[in-house]
Amino acid sequence: MNDTENLSAECAVARTPGYGDLHGQCRRIEDIHLPHSSGVVLVPRCSCTCHGSTR
Repeated sequence: MNDTENLSAECAVARTPGYGDLHGQCRRIEDIHLPHSSGVVLVPRCSCTCHGSTR
């Protein structure tokens, strides 16, 4: 899986020149898991390097 596959919409657009301020509007900073499951991820966190952490 490459880096662009888990980008939020905000971070994907923020990579376009002139839209860099959109990184601050990204809210996908953690995985959202399926309730009552053991590790099933419904929505993965944004993989953009602007968030400063890696998996």
